[in-house]
Amino acid sequence: MSVKPGKARQLNYFGQIAVDDAHHVITGACSDFADKRDSQCLEQIVELTEENLNKNDIELEELLADGGYSSGEALAYLHQKNINAYIPNFGQYKPEREGFTFNKEENYYQCTKPEGNQAKLLFKGEKTDSKGYTKRTYRSSESDCKHCPLREQCCGKSTKFKKIDDSIHKEHYDRMHQKLTQNEKYAKKMSRIRSKTVEPVIGTLVNFTNMKRVNTRGIKNTNKHVLMASLTYNLKKYLRFTIKKPSVLAQVIALKQGKCFTFVKSVFEDFKNSIVSYSDFRILYFN
Repeated sequence: MSVKPGKARQLNYFGQIAVDDAHHVITGACSDFADKRDSQCLEQIVELTEENLNKNDIELEELLADGGYSSGEALAYLHQKNINAYIPNFGQYKPEREGFTFNKEENYYQCTKPEGNQAKLLFKGEKTDSKGYTKRTYRSSESDCKHCPLREQCCGKSTKFKKIDDSIHKEHYDRMHQKLTQNEKYAKKMSRIRSKTVEPVIGTLVNFTNMKRVNTRGIKNTNKHVLMASLTYNLKKYLRFTIKKPSVLAQVIALKQGKCFTFVKSVFEDFKNSIVSYSDFRILYFN
Protein backbone atom coordinates (compact mmCIF):
# COMPACT_ATOMS: atom_id res chain seq x y z
CA MET A 1 0.00 0.00 0.00
CA SER A 2 1.35 3.41 -0.89
CA VAL A 3 0.32 7.02 -1.14
CA LYS A 4 1.35 9.19 -4.08
CA PRO A 5 1.22 13.00 -3.87
CA GLY A 6 -2.29 14.23 -4.65
CA LYS A 7 -3.73 10.71 -4.92
CA ALA A 8 -5.66 8.42 -2.59
CA ARG A 9 -4.09 5.61 -0.63
CA GLN A 10 -4.18 2.44 -2.72
CA LEU A 11 -2.43 -0.80 -3.57
CA ASN A 12 0.43 -0.26 -6.00
CA TYR A 13 3.36 -2.05 -7.54
CA PHE A 14 6.26 -0.59 -9.41
CA GLY A 15 8.56 -1.94 -12.04
CA GLN A 16 12.33 -1.79 -12.16
CA ILE A 17 14.20 -1.95 -15.46
CA ALA A 18 17.83 -1.77 -16.57
CA VAL A 19 18.56 -0.48 -20.07
CA ASP A 20 21.66 -0.78 -22.23
CA ASP A 21 22.87 2.66 -23.33
CA ALA A 22 24.14 1.49 -26.75
CA HIS A 23 20.87 0.24 -28.28
CA HIS A 24 18.25 0.94 -25.54
CA VAL A 25 17.65 -2.77 -24.99
CA ILE A 26 16.15 -3.82 -21.66
CA THR A 27 18.74 -5.99 -19.91
CA GLY A 28 16.87 -6.60 -16.66
CA ALA A 29 13.30 -6.24 -15.43
CA CYS A 30 11.38 -7.03 -12.26
CA SER A 31 8.57 -5.70 -10.09
CA ASP A 32 8.23 -5.01 -6.40
CA PHE A 33 5.88 -3.51 -3.83
CA ALA A 34 5.45 0.25 -4.02
CA ASP A 35 5.98 0.78 -0.29
CA LYS A 36 9.71 0.27 -0.88
CA ARG A 37 12.23 2.84 -2.01
CA ASP A 38 14.05 2.51 -5.30
CA SER A 39 17.34 2.14 -3.43
CA GLN A 40 16.00 -1.00 -1.72
CA CYS A 41 15.46 -2.62 -5.13
CA LEU A 42 18.86 -1.77 -6.58
CA GLU A 43 20.52 -5.02 -5.55
CA GLN A 44 17.79 -7.15 -7.14
CA ILE A 45 17.83 -5.40 -10.51
CA VAL A 46 21.65 -5.38 -10.62
CA GLU A 47 21.78 -9.13 -9.94
CA LEU A 48 19.26 -9.80 -12.71
CA THR A 49 21.12 -7.58 -15.15
CA GLU A 50 24.48 -9.17 -14.42
CA GLU A 51 23.01 -12.64 -14.84
CA ASN A 52 21.52 -11.76 -18.24
CA LEU A 53 24.69 -10.04 -19.43
CA ASN A 54 26.97 -12.87 -18.32
CA LYS A 55 24.92 -15.36 -20.35
CA ASN A 56 25.89 -13.33 -23.42
CA ASP A 57 29.54 -12.84 -22.35
CA ILE A 58 28.97 -9.14 -21.60
CA GLU A 59 30.36 -7.40 -18.53
CA LEU A 60 28.68 -4.63 -16.59
CA GLU A 61 31.11 -1.70 -16.86
CA GLU A 62 29.22 1.32 -15.51
CA LEU A 63 25.93 1.86 -13.72
CA LEU A 64 23.90 5.06 -14.02
CA ALA A 65 20.90 5.80 -11.79
CA ASP A 66 19.01 8.79 -10.42
CA GLY A 67 19.08 10.05 -6.85
CA GLY A 68 16.22 7.78 -5.80
CA TYR A 69 18.64 4.84 -5.82
CA SER A 70 21.06 6.57 -3.45
CA SER A 71 21.34 5.02 -0.01
CA GLY A 72 24.15 3.87 2.21
CA GLU A 73 23.27 0.21 1.76
CA ALA A 74 23.04 0.55 -2.03
CA LEU A 75 26.37 2.37 -2.31
CA ALA A 76 28.03 -0.15 0.01
CA TYR A 77 26.71 -3.00 -2.14
CA LEU A 78 28.03 -1.41 -5.36
CA HIS A 79 31.42 -0.76 -3.74
CA GLN A 80 31.61 -4.39 -2.61
CA LYS A 81 30.75 -5.56 -6.13
CA ASN A 82 33.39 -3.19 -7.56
CA ILE A 83 30.83 -1.59 -9.89
CA ASN A 84 31.65 1.87 -11.22
CA ALA A 85 28.41 3.73 -10.45
CA TYR A 86 27.26 7.33 -10.93
CA ILE A 87 24.38 8.06 -8.55
CA PRO A 88 23.76 11.57 -7.14
CA ASN A 89 23.65 11.62 -3.35
CA PHE A 90 20.29 12.32 -1.76
CA GLY A 91 19.38 15.84 -0.74
CA GLN A 92 20.16 15.59 3.00
CA TYR A 93 23.77 14.59 2.43
CA LYS A 94 26.36 17.14 3.62
CA PRO A 95 29.94 16.67 2.39
CA GLU A 96 31.32 18.78 5.24
CA ARG A 97 30.18 20.61 8.38
CA GLU A 98 30.70 24.35 8.34
CA GLY A 99 33.01 25.39 11.15
CA PHE A 100 34.08 21.82 11.98
CA THR A 101 36.75 19.45 10.70
CA PHE A 102 36.68 15.68 11.10
CA ASN A 103 39.64 13.77 12.51
CA LYS A 104 39.30 10.38 10.85
CA GLU A 105 42.11 8.69 12.78
CA GLU A 106 40.79 9.56 16.25
CA ASN A 107 37.12 9.74 15.17
CA TYR A 108 36.00 13.13 16.44
CA TYR A 109 34.94 16.57 15.15
CA GLN A 110 36.99 19.66 16.00
CA CYS A 111 35.47 23.14 16.17
CA THR A 112 37.49 25.51 13.98
CA LYS A 113 35.55 28.75 14.49
CA PRO A 114 37.99 31.54 15.42
CA GLU A 115 35.55 33.15 17.87
CA GLY A 116 34.56 29.83 19.43
CA ASN A 117 36.03 27.74 22.25
CA GLN A 118 37.55 25.13 19.86
CA ALA A 119 35.53 22.32 21.45
CA LYS A 120 35.86 18.66 20.51
CA LEU A 121 32.82 16.60 19.53
CA LEU A 122 33.58 13.06 20.67
CA PHE A 123 31.98 9.91 19.30
CA LYS A 124 29.08 8.84 21.54
CA GLY A 125 27.86 5.73 19.74
CA GLU A 126 25.33 4.71 17.09
CA LYS A 127 21.57 5.02 17.19
CA THR A 128 18.61 4.42 14.89
CA ASP A 129 16.19 7.28 14.29
CA SER A 130 12.42 7.12 13.75
CA LYS A 131 12.85 6.61 9.98
CA GLY A 132 15.07 3.57 10.45
CA TYR A 133 18.41 5.22 9.58
CA THR A 134 21.38 4.27 11.74
CA LYS A 135 23.66 7.21 12.52
CA ARG A 136 26.86 7.97 14.41
CA THR A 137 26.50 10.65 17.08
CA TYR A 138 29.23 13.16 17.94
CA ARG A 139 28.71 15.51 20.88
CA SER A 140 30.62 18.15 22.78
CA SER A 141 30.58 18.61 26.55
CA GLU A 142 28.44 21.30 28.14
CA SER A 143 31.43 22.79 29.90
CA ASP A 144 33.11 23.52 26.57
CA CYS A 145 30.10 25.17 24.93
CA LYS A 146 27.99 26.81 27.63
CA HIS A 147 30.23 29.89 27.85
CA CYS A 148 31.04 30.04 24.14
CA PRO A 149 30.03 33.38 22.54
CA LEU A 150 28.63 31.43 19.57
CA ARG A 151 26.65 28.92 21.64
CA GLU A 152 23.19 30.24 20.81
CA GLN A 153 24.03 30.54 17.12
CA CYS A 154 25.69 27.12 16.96
CA CYS A 155 23.78 24.97 19.46
CA GLY A 156 20.46 26.73 19.91
CA LYS A 157 18.86 28.92 22.55
CA SER A 158 18.35 26.25 25.22
CA THR A 159 20.92 23.57 24.28
CA LYS A 160 24.35 23.87 25.91
CA PHE A 161 26.20 21.37 23.72
CA LYS A 162 26.78 20.78 20.01
CA LYS A 163 25.70 17.52 18.40
CA ILE A 164 26.41 16.18 14.90
CA ASP A 165 24.86 13.04 13.41
CA ASP A 166 26.49 11.20 10.50
CA SER A 167 25.31 8.20 8.54
CA ILE A 168 27.18 4.98 9.23
CA HIS A 169 27.74 4.85 5.46
CA LYS A 170 29.17 8.36 5.20
CA GLU A 171 32.40 7.11 3.64
CA HIS A 172 30.43 5.71 0.68
CA TYR A 173 28.54 8.99 0.25
CA ASP A 174 31.83 10.89 0.43
CA ARG A 175 33.38 8.62 -2.19
CA MET A 176 30.46 9.20 -4.56
CA HIS A 177 30.52 12.96 -3.94
CA GLN A 178 34.23 13.05 -4.70
CA LYS A 179 33.73 11.12 -7.94
CA LEU A 180 30.94 13.43 -9.11
CA THR A 181 32.76 16.66 -8.25
CA GLN A 182 36.31 15.83 -9.33
CA ASN A 183 35.21 14.96 -12.84
CA GLU A 184 32.06 17.08 -13.00
CA LYS A 185 32.00 17.30 -16.79
CA TYR A 186 32.02 13.52 -17.21
CA ALA A 187 29.46 13.09 -14.41
CA LYS A 188 27.05 15.48 -16.16
CA LYS A 189 27.57 13.58 -19.39
CA MET A 190 26.66 10.35 -17.61
CA SER A 191 23.52 12.00 -16.21
CA ARG A 192 22.42 13.05 -19.70
CA ILE A 193 23.06 9.55 -21.02
CA ARG A 194 20.88 8.10 -18.27
CA SER A 195 18.03 10.50 -19.02
CA LYS A 196 17.99 9.92 -22.77
CA THR A 197 18.39 6.15 -22.35
CA VAL A 198 15.98 5.11 -19.62
CA GLU A 199 13.23 7.72 -19.77
CA PRO A 200 12.13 7.03 -23.40
CA VAL A 201 11.99 3.30 -22.63
CA ILE A 202 9.81 3.89 -19.57
CA GLY A 203 7.53 6.14 -21.63
CA THR A 204 7.17 3.44 -24.28
CA LEU A 205 6.36 0.76 -21.69
CA VAL A 206 3.78 2.97 -19.97
CA ASN A 207 2.01 4.17 -23.11
CA PHE A 208 2.17 1.11 -25.37
CA THR A 209 2.48 -1.99 -23.17
CA ASN A 210 -0.08 -1.17 -20.46
CA MET A 211 2.48 -0.55 -17.72
CA LYS A 212 0.45 2.37 -16.38
CA ARG A 213 -2.05 -0.02 -14.82
CA VAL A 214 -1.59 -3.71 -13.99
CA ASN A 215 -4.86 -5.66 -14.04
CA THR A 216 -3.59 -8.53 -11.89
CA ARG A 217 -3.26 -9.36 -8.21
CA GLY A 218 -0.16 -10.59 -6.46
CA ILE A 219 3.50 -9.85 -6.93
CA LYS A 220 4.06 -12.97 -9.08
CA ASN A 221 1.48 -11.94 -11.67
CA THR A 222 2.77 -8.37 -11.60
CA ASN A 223 6.28 -9.63 -12.24
CA LYS A 224 4.99 -11.59 -15.24
CA HIS A 225 3.36 -8.43 -16.57
CA VAL A 226 6.61 -6.46 -16.33
CA LEU A 227 8.60 -9.28 -17.94
CA MET A 228 6.14 -9.67 -20.83
CA ALA A 229 6.10 -5.93 -21.46
CA SER A 230 9.90 -5.86 -21.50
CA LEU A 231 10.01 -8.92 -23.77
CA THR A 232 7.63 -7.25 -26.21
CA TYR A 233 9.77 -4.13 -26.27
CA ASN A 234 12.95 -6.12 -26.89
CA LEU A 235 11.35 -8.17 -29.68
CA LYS A 236 10.43 -4.99 -31.52
CA LYS A 237 14.01 -3.82 -31.11
CA TYR A 238 15.29 -7.14 -32.42
CA LEU A 239 13.10 -6.97 -35.53
CA ARG A 240 14.49 -3.55 -36.35
CA PHE A 241 18.00 -4.88 -36.09
CA THR A 242 17.45 -7.94 -38.29
CA ILE A 243 15.04 -6.67 -40.99
CA LYS A 244 16.34 -3.64 -42.79
CA LYS A 245 14.01 -2.86 -45.64
CA PRO A 246 15.77 -0.71 -48.24
CA SER A 247 13.92 2.27 -49.59
CA VAL A 248 14.54 1.21 -53.19
CA LEU A 249 15.17 -2.38 -54.19
CA ALA A 250 15.56 -1.72 -57.86
CA GLN A 251 15.42 1.14 -60.26
CA VAL A 252 14.78 0.56 -63.90
CA ILE A 253 15.17 3.24 -66.50
CA ALA A 254 12.59 3.27 -69.23
CA LEU A 255 13.24 5.48 -72.20
CA LYS A 256 10.37 7.33 -73.72
CA GLN A 257 10.14 6.90 -77.46
CA GLY A 258 7.29 8.87 -78.98
CA LYS A 259 3.96 7.96 -77.32
CA CYS A 260 5.01 4.57 -75.91
CA PHE A 261 7.59 3.38 -73.38
CA THR A 262 10.00 0.57 -74.04
CA PHE A 263 10.64 -1.69 -71.12
CA VAL A 264 13.61 -4.02 -70.93
CA LYS A 265 12.27 -7.39 -69.75
CA SER A 266 15.66 -8.82 -69.05
CA VAL A 267 16.33 -6.19 -66.36
CA PHE A 268 13.01 -6.94 -64.69
CA GLU A 269 13.77 -10.68 -64.61
CA ASP A 270 17.12 -10.06 -62.98
CA PHE A 271 15.54 -8.15 -60.10
CA LYS A 272 12.21 -9.97 -59.79
CA ASN A 273 13.47 -12.60 -57.35
CA SER A 274 14.78 -9.97 -54.94
CA ILE A 275 11.65 -7.80 -54.95
CA VAL A 276 9.42 -8.05 -51.88
CA SER A 277 6.44 -6.28 -53.40
CA TYR A 278 5.73 -4.46 -56.64
CA SER A 279 5.19 -1.26 -54.68
CA ASP A 280 8.92 -1.27 -53.90
CA PHE A 281 9.79 -1.50 -57.60
CA ARG A 282 10.26 2.05 -58.79
CA ILE A 283 10.50 3.05 -62.48
CA LEU A 284 12.08 6.33 -63.42
CA TYR A 285 11.06 7.91 -66.69
CA PHE A 286 13.08 10.38 -68.63
CA ASN A 287 11.81 12.48 -71.56
